[in-house]
Amino acid sequence: MRKNLFSFLFVIIFLFSSSFPFLTAQEIISKKIIDEFINELSGERAKDEVIMISRFHRIQASRGWHDAAIYIQNELKRYGIENISLEGWPSDGDTYYFTLQTPPGWEAKSAELWLVEPFQQKLCDYEENPNVLATLSRSANVKSELIDVGTGLNPEEYEGKDVKGKIVLATGYSGDVHREAVMKRGATGIVTYYPMEVRKEHPELVRYTSLRVRLSEKDKTRFAFNVSKSQGAMLKNLLQSGKKVVLHAKVDAEIYRGEVEVLTATIPGNVYPEKEVLIIAHLCHPKPSANDNASGSAGTLEIARTIKKLIDEKKINYPKRTIRFMWVPEMSGTIAYIKAHPEFQKNTIASINLDMIGENLEITDSTFNVTKTPDSMPTFLNDLVEYYTLLTDKLNITSLRGNNSPFNFRILPYSGGSDHYILTEGSISIPSVMFGHWPDPFHHTSQDTPDVTDPTELKRVCLITALSIWTIANAEDDEAIWMSHQIFKNGLLRIRENLNDGIRKLYLSKNSDELFLYYKQLYNILDHSFLREKSSILSTVQFTKNVESKNIIKNLIENLSSNETIFKKEIENLYQICCKKLNIKPPIISLTPEEKKASMIIPKRTEWWKGPLNISFLEDKLKEVNVREKIKLSGHAIYEASNFMDGKRSILEIYNAVSAEYGEQNLKYFEDFFNLLEKVNLIEYIKR
Repeated sequence: MRKNLFSFLFVIIFLFSSSFPFLTAQEIISKKIIDEFINELSGERAKDEVIMISRFHRIQASRGWHDAAIYIQNELKRYGIENISLEGWPSDGDTYYFTLQTPPGWEAKSAELWLVEPFQQKLCDYEENPNVLATLSRSANVKSELIDVGTGLNPEEYEGKDVKGKIVLATGYSGDVHREAVMKRGATGIVTYYPMEVRKEHPELVRYTSLRVRLSEKDKTRFAFNVSKSQGAMLKNLLQSGKKVVLHAKVDAEIYRGEVEVLTATIPGNVYPEKEVLIIAHLCHPKPSANDNASGSAGTLEIARTIKKLIDEKKINYPKRTIRFMWVPEMSGTIAYIKAHPEFQKNTIASINLDMIGENLEITDSTFNVTKTPDSMPTFLNDLVEYYTLLTDKLNITSLRGNNSPFNFRILPYSGGSDHYILTEGSISIPSVMFGHWPDPFHHTSQDTPDVTDPTELKRVCLITALSIWTIANAEDDEAIWMSHQIFKNGLLRIRENLNDGIRKLYLSKNSDELFLYYKQLYNILDHSFLREKSSILSTVQFTKNVESKNIIKNLIENLSSNETIFKKEIENLYQICCKKLNIKPPIISLTPEEKKASMIIPKRTEWWKGPLNISFLEDKLKEVNVREKIKLSGHAIYEASNFMDGKRSILEIYNAVSAEYGEQNLKYFEDFFNLLEKVNLIEYIKR
């Protein structure tokens, strides 16, 4: 019987998805235009730009970031792009843009760390490798004894150790260790390193870290050095052997009130110029940070150059919608720009975030990942970029200096960690996917150098981006119909995948409680999945002008609804069969008293709160530390709980949506979370 049900779902998907004519990309973008992009986009140029950008020490709100932005600005001018803007806003670690902070400005001129006892040895030099000095370190000239505090993160690791006036050795993250050792216990500075078991194939890695302090904490801030794993192990071994270890730290650096700046450039649309399509890349991170993210910054520049040149040579027309290129300090610059430009979120219809796009797949043993939007952001964009990723795989893209290995890629569900996290947030609602590579053994280390980037991979990702952006920038009725069919076809397969595990659990239920629970969960997943796919199809309507196109899209949604009805009937049949097997009367889905209460309360954002929730904002408002421990929601549930909060959904509906996306949740955790937000006036409650 279970086999028959799975077969039935296959048949339904096949019948409905094969009943529509699916167009090819060549009918949306001509083969000639695709070839123009392939021939003009250069992985070699992109890699050369990676090399140039990686020469700047691009710390957020610093002069190094500004200098890198000026370099890109000059390149844009050289390519004939005229609509360029470089703007800045105050940044000091204390200033909030909605609930997100921006870091202080910071400038380091020199720093050295010496071992002076039991023997003399220079350990590191900032001018040789900027990663050795944690950002936001302050000037110092200290000769002091070294004390090992393990990770340096837990109070018990300091028991019986007097670290006041000493330098501590730790494996924890510099910013966290600095708060424990320096700010709480009076240490004069810290030295951190990766433990040997982390990325063990690379013993000489020096990681990139920050003290993460505010300008208001300047007087309590000291310094932190990062040494390699082998150097850290050497220092630890000296201490364990009973030797007295003395270090001499010399730092010339300052913290100041700076600016987060954002560089933008546009190629204006000639039909709907007020509507924009965005390519965004963060320019920040220390020298060299080639893959993260000189590669994304260089790729954005190369796409801008290519489109402008093809237009100038009359090989393509100006786009119908404006294409905006944006280089930001990661997240902090993006949120500051959004606050300064409220029209930006209204006018931007889609975005591609380029973050770590140039990995040499063989050296890094990495994979190209297309990260989709979360379920709270149903959109045509996911299926469009997936299509062009698959197309690029078939085109055998190569580059002269590239390794030309097979294209290794994955299409992944939403995860955060970069600027798409800001853009797809529910109150901003700009559909944004991320293109990047992971894993990367050199991520956030001194070995993230241009030699581990690959021109072939850069060209592949630039091509996917350029074709996707060009399609959106010129989309009208034909493109809308094509995209809606893509979503319909792929959406039915996604729905089946969403239901598979629930069907298995339902069939294998051992008692009535399990059976009813899994039936309720499966029904919720079904509702959620079909709503997501119907909303994604509906997102293509914005490109239509005539009634016929709108009706075609409407018919697709109606066909999806017909599928939904059939799916529900079959799940109900399975439920009845399972009830007979367990010899129980089928209970009807009903709300518990707790669910009824939650269904009557609608959380609504206050007008001024936009963007993702920053926990440190809650800590400031509540005058408490460790607020995160009070929030029991985990993973992406916090993000999506905020995203689904549209002023219409009840707490129960938000809970159901997140449960369908990430697995069964605890309703009380949602109630507690929203109560916390209400306490700091981020939301208000509406009673039904």
